[in-house]
Amino acid sequence: MLVSPKIPKRWKQILLLALLCYFQYSVLYAKAAATVNTFISTITIKGEVRDSATQATLSYVTVVIQEVGNNQAFKTTLTNENGLFEFRELPKNQYQLVLTYIGYKAKTIPLPASTSPSINMGKVMLGATVKQLKEAEIVTEKLLVEQDIDKITYNVAFDPESNFLNTLDMLRKVPLLTFDADDNLQLNGNNNYLILVNGKRSSLFSGKPSEVLSGLPASAIKKVEIITNPSAAYEATGVGGIINIITQKSSIGGYSGSGNLSVKNPRGLTLGGYLTAKTGKFGLSNRFNHNANNSPVNSSNFFREDRIRQIRLEQTGKSNSNSQSWNMGSELSYDLTPQDLISASFSHNISNGRNSNVQEVNQRNAVAELTEAYQNLNTGKNIARGSDFSLNYQHSSRKTGQQLLALSFNLINSPNKSTSDFTLQPVLNYSGRVSTTQSMDETREFTAQADYVQPIGKQALELGIKSSLEQNSSDYFYKNRQPETGIFLLDSSQSNNFGYHQAIHAAYVSLNLRKGAWGLRTGARLEAARLYADFTSSGTRATPQYHNLFPTISLSRLLKGSSTLKLSYSQRIQRPGLYYLNPYVDQTDPLNISFGNPDLNPATSHIFQLDYNLFVKDISANASIFHNFTNNSIQEFTILGADSVAQTTYSNLGQDQHYGFSLSTNTTLFRKLSLNLNSRTQYVTFTSLIEGKPQRNEGFTYNLQGSASYRFGKNWRVSGTLGYNSPNVLLQGRTGGYTLSSLSVNKEFLKSKKASIALAVRSPDRKYRRAVSEVNSATFYQQRTSYSVTRQFQLSLNYRFSQLQGR
Repeated sequence: MLVSPKIPKRWKQILLLALLCYFQYSVLYAKAAATVNTFISTITIKGEVRDSATQATLSYVTVVIQEVGNNQAFKTTLTNENGLFEFRELPKNQYQLVLTYIGYKAKTIPLPASTSPSINMGKVMLGATVKQLKEAEIVTEKLLVEQDIDKITYNVAFDPESNFLNTLDMLRKVPLLTFDADDNLQLNGNNNYLILVNGKRSSLFSGKPSEVLSGLPASAIKKVEIITNPSAAYEATGVGGIINIITQKSSIGGYSGSGNLSVKNPRGLTLGGYLTAKTGKFGLSNRFNHNANNSPVNSSNFFREDRIRQIRLEQTGKSNSNSQSWNMGSELSYDLTPQDLISASFSHNISNGRNSNVQEVNQRNAVAELTEAYQNLNTGKNIARGSDFSLNYQHSSRKTGQQLLALSFNLINSPNKSTSDFTLQPVLNYSGRVSTTQSMDETREFTAQADYVQPIGKQALELGIKSSLEQNSSDYFYKNRQPETGIFLLDSSQSNNFGYHQAIHAAYVSLNLRKGAWGLRTGARLEAARLYADFTSSGTRATPQYHNLFPTISLSRLLKGSSTLKLSYSQRIQRPGLYYLNPYVDQTDPLNISFGNPDLNPATSHIFQLDYNLFVKDISANASIFHNFTNNSIQEFTILGADSVAQTTYSNLGQDQHYGFSLSTNTTLFRKLSLNLNSRTQYVTFTSLIEGKPQRNEGFTYNLQGSASYRFGKNWRVSGTLGYNSPNVLLQGRTGGYTLSSLSVNKEFLKSKKASIALAVRSPDRKYRRAVSEVNSATFYQQRTSYSVTRQFQLSLNYRFSQLQGR
């Protein structure tokens, strides 16, 4: 009797992903091949959308261009905040425009045949209506992913799961974004990047981004922009690039909003919503959300072998935590004139958490005899606050609206406080101790900038200046309890007041040139940085200064059909933040300590990238080949001291290089099925010098993730995600690979589908996630394995409301 071989579960998942990949690419190839036409010449179509009654410009109007006789979308865009839209370098053909906007009548405009390379529609008027007309549904499922010359945009508002997912889970679908086993966000395979909210820094992300993002409902976000090769107009910080989160706003009369409630098992709660309103020249946007989580008990095992002293360390532990967060924000805008807009925004966030850990610690000699043992009992709590204030002014020219002047002022303040009490209880040959530690950090930042755009025919010149002043401070101490008196005495060797100030002044110029099917964007950004580090307790100071010139260049070519090829080069810089610089020593685990390095220097990265973008009817695809390298890069490393205590810190150690290929596609089939696939493969090398000894670590990493959403019945939708991340290569070791999966069912109800209810499960195939990381050197080897509960059930309710002003 023949017995069928048993196929491991992981290989089944990988096989399913491969089939999904093959199916989607087959569809993409078939559709693309059917639409390739002979390339003759190109045209540009642009215009400005306004309210027919008030003459006010309308932002974020959906503008679809179609081939005459075909109601499928050929290309789609949204009007910007000044109501402007533009389609560049379209193949010459007979087109029509379809404009749709909630609260307004849909409008279809046939375009006249023209021998001119540019068609200016001028002012396109939309008339308001109380009810949304059926013409608004002329387009099929809206594309989630849009490709542009300098960014990839994921339209969160178009994703049906945005009504119940948090932002962290939503970002798992975004091209070029990945997560490691500890949910640390990576952009383009890099841990160093810049997160902006509506184009500005935010105190929300002064801590660990994954913790903040998991507490934000995706329903408050309109879209996410991924900019891997930013122009000179953006600051040069962030080697991986920029993640720009655009929140919901309103630009039409009346009000609209959304409220959501989610309950989770294991225990968790999310409550939030947003409200936007506009009357006359005044606009207002508000958001609020509260998130509470109580994690179940997680376990971990740690093993280290000291190859020099023949000492083996074994640690087993159990931990649990609970946390709460609140964040709220408000923005007020006023149209001084049709060309002048002033706005002010304020946001505040607060979070607190508690954690406890019980750890059994054993040390053994070369023959595995137990030589020392103790129990480490640790409890800690933290509280973090942050506030942002921004004032902005924008002026556009009366004639074209493309000549822009923008002034911006921004203030950020984010204090954080953490305390930890730990007791080392002796078991064998250990004296034990009771200690407490406290760290108080605060960051204040003031930014002022001016940006100017001057069109020169079909070309555009961008100029700007920016000054950023940042003040960081850290006050920390350790106290040990005296056995005789029970009094806690200060340990001055482990206590300090640390101040770190940074002033960065920048100026940039960028030029966008177009001729026929060719496009060139080139520019440079000059940044002068002065740093000031002050160790109050020790009386030492450091005042380094840096001047950097960051060139950027991007050459693009429109190919047959709607595909674009782009070659780009840019430089980015990694400036160490307070977390990397702070010399505070974390001794909660006395055999594994960590601390920052105030002597770190900035590191400059060189990024080369070749992109191919395709937009054919309802298919969007992006393929990218890239290479980037960093000399004198900032890396985390671990050494083992003479007392067999591991010390983890940061240093400018050597060079890292990344060679890779990424591919992302998005399509809609049969008006009901949406498919999304993201994949990335890269070869990583680290060359370093640790303790005077050259080291090299290298290897392949890859990740593959597919998601599908199917609309069926009356207002029902089922969605699923499946992905795999391979083991990751680190400077001294590796982390283990892992799979991710989710499944959800969503039902819309009430009039105009105002409400929806969803049931979702994360990681339905396994309850626990096993995360492994290892460090391997000539003198020691260590491995940490942790087990955490990842399966989570969630029930969510979302309600949308609006009252638009009819005219």
